[in-house]
Amino acid sequence: MEKYRKNFIKKENIMTGGGLLKKVSIITPCYNDGEYIEETIKSIRAQTYTNWEMIIIDDGSDDENTLQILEKIQHEKDIRLLRTQRLRPAGARNAGISVANGEYILPVDADDLIEPTYLERAVEKMEANSELGIVYCHADLFGEKNGPWELPDYTFDTMLLDNVIFVTALFRRSDWEQVGGFRTSMKHGMEDYDFWLSILELGREVYQLPETLFHYRIKASSRTTQFQQNAETVKETYKAIYFQHPVLYEKYKDRYAIVLRNALIEHIFLNRAYAESVGILEKVKKIPFLKYVIKKIILK
Repeated sequence: MEKYRKNFIKKENIMTGGGLLKKVSIITPCYNDGEYIEETIKSIRAQTYTNWEMIIIDDGSDDENTLQILEKIQHEKDIRLLRTQRLRPAGARNAGISVANGEYILPVDADDLIEPTYLERAVEKMEANSELGIVYCHADLFGEKNGPWELPDYTFDTMLLDNVIFVTALFRRSDWEQVGGFRTSMKHGMEDYDFWLSILELGREVYQLPETLFHYRIKASSRTTQFQQNAETVKETYKAIYFQHPVLYEKYKDRYAIVLRNALIEHIFLNRAYAESVGILEKVKKIPFLKYVIKKIILK
């Protein structure tokens, strides 16, 4: 990544009346997201925390609208534009972080938004606890689907089973260096989950801010939706994550076994409840008027 770094000039932390403000580097990969990126930039510029830099990584965009917008953006003083060729999100983030000057890193994808106080609140928590490695928040969904993003609360045991932390979370650049960055071999995604497990292997703690400060855009089609539609791809990806962290899973094998068993039991009970509800629905459908109501309102 040294070839990217040599083109940038280091900027120092700044001192204010309230003390030292450590720089936060906002890392934004962009592949043909010209339709959304200006809205994302606007949400960054609205931050109450003032010592930030934004690095946009154009990862080989070929959409004419995106290219025109990026051409305009590269002349703006508060944004740095880096160009890569289809490194995909993990590689593009690594390229951006490699030239970043901030002690803290916040990835923000080119179609997502953050609230004005996110940086301020996250840095405040990170500065107050040297053991913290990840600070994130509550989130909601917008676009094709709207409403709260109902992720399970963070626990270490839950993270052994599945990811509950989205990629737009604050972490330390030094930790990124120590774990070797985002793993670029994960072509189908989930590189954020793999990365968080690596941070946890360092013994770092996690804190979730109680506010909703992140807005995740749902598109009709995206890498995430494609991933979720292929069971074999999902299984292979989780298998890879497991074998990429042998020390972690060996150390906590008993806790992992218990959380797996609990998840299986919950799945069995949910399937049973679903089967019972379907059975009741089938019986109700035999009543002529209720059958009409179900067909017109529930099954429309």
